[in-house]
Amino acid sequence: MEPATTPWPAPAAAAAPAAPKAPSVYVHPGRLMAGASAGDFTTVVGSGAAVCVWDPHAGVAGMAHFLLPERGNAPPAHRFGDVGMKQLLDDLKQLGAQAGRLRAALFGGSAPPIAAERGHLGERNVAAAQSFLAANGIAIVQKDVGGSGGRKVIFFPAPGRAEVVRLNG
Repeated sequence: MEPATTPWPAPAAAAAPAAPKAPSVYVHPGRLMAGASAGDFTTVVGSGAAVCVWDPHAGVAGMAHFLLPERGNAPPAHRFGDVGMKQLLDDLKQLGAQAGRLRAALFGGSAPPIAAERGHLGERNVAAAQSFLAANGIAIVQKDVGGSGGRKVIFFPAPGRAEVVRLNG
């Protein structure tokens, strides 16, 4: 007589692996990043400006975080708004963005609590960003600027919105 075999219980159906989380890219001050709009862009900004630009149709986006409005006589570097924002637009166009579809969000431009005069660095950074975007026909659809404290900005390109957390001030 053969020994009885007891079948093992059928294994439970394996759960489908979770889709990998889209990458979160940290954009350091004075830097920029552009790419497919699968993940998010994060930065912490104070008196500098963080400019997020995206083309919802092409699915590309980027962020430039600059510290000074213009380079003047200094060598070109992304820490200058005029250089960084132009490079960001060039990068987005290389990725398939079209000028007429671009949208923007603008953050930063804070001033230290002791700065009471107008025209401080933060205001100049915001003005430079607004001027550049207007000159390129790019609408600003979200903005959180000024004040006296920093901001953590998490920009989600797919829905075209950002979460802003005030850090102090």
